[in-house]
Amino acid sequence: MTLFLIFFSLFLFGENFGLSLEAQRLDMINEVSIDNLFGKCINYRIDTLYIPIVSFMESLYESRILPRSNVLVNNDSMISFDPLAYALKKGATFGIRIIPVIDLLTVWPSQDLPNNPLHISKKQPNWLSRDSEGKLLYNPIFLDPGAPRVQDFIISIIKEILIQYKPSHIAFSNFQYPDPEYGYNPYALKEYEQYLRDNHSQVTNFSDFRRDVLSNLIMRLNALVQTLGLSTRLVIYHTSNYENSLTQHFQDWVYWLNKDYVDTGIMWYWFTDKKNVAHDTQWALEHIKGQKIVPAFSPDNLQYSQFLVVMNTILDFPVSGIVVDTNDSFLLELLNNNKVGIPR
Repeated sequence: MTLFLIFFSLFLFGENFGLSLEAQRLDMINEVSIDNLFGKCINYRIDTLYIPIVSFMESLYESRILPRSNVLVNNDSMISFDPLAYALKKGATFGIRIIPVIDLLTVWPSQDLPNNPLHISKKQPNWLSRDSEGKLLYNPIFLDPGAPRVQDFIISIIKEILIQYKPSHIAFSNFQYPDPEYGYNPYALKEYEQYLRDNHSQVTNFSDFRRDVLSNLIMRLNALVQTLGLSTRLVIYHTSNYENSLTQHFQDWVYWLNKDYVDTGIMWYWFTDKKNVAHDTQWALEHIKGQKIVPAFSPDNLQYSQFLVVMNTILDFPVSGIVVDTNDSFLLELLNNNKVGIPR
């Protein structure tokens, strides 16, 4: 009944849906590139901007823990330039919500590791995830969250960002195991042995352990915000297929959202066709309490006709807005023409 009333009010009063844009690292290299990004936000009624600030264990903010992003170094950005600080200042000026996006676990996309001796792959190679035979996994190279020191390292990064910038929101991308092959770091396996002892009266397995590792870590991040006395809201990226998230990536985003460990879920569609988009949106609205899900998709990966179908299917539901990752002006204008984007 509540969902019907929300949808009816949107239809009756013609309210617009919010439009959020996910920026890329190259959008953050200097003041000019960020200014251009904000110009696009203003032109196309974008009210929320997701900006990457930790990517491949490199920072696009002023960090004492992580090395400076190679994207900044390779594009001759001034050493004193702080992309996050500049974006937050611009966002406050123009009334655009800035949400820093942090990938806490992806170390590098391939085995061609960076040469920087300060990179975590060089400093702490024993933290990297392995398969059940003890072989290092490369696609991607991944920090193993089952290792206690990895968890402490992650907490230290988030604490640094929270204290230094006090953002209103923080989003976590790739907060999951890439696939079931991952997780067999020796330190994680020692923790698993203790996990079995602690849960000896229950039937548990390594999948349960990895699920609980991520859940406990998200709870620690939530507690960190509270301990620091901040009101920062936590946002989680996830796919729309809950069963796949749970069994293949050990990410229990439904539990996290319903327990208020995270405040919002950015739901990237597993398959972007009419049937799956409709099913997954309806399922999420029925299983997540409150208006906590924001649909997300990649328009550049779709043909024009597919884009129209996906957009119209999403807009048939009582959602608050849409997240996209396109710079295509034509597609952004098309979204605006369909009441996606808040008029200024």
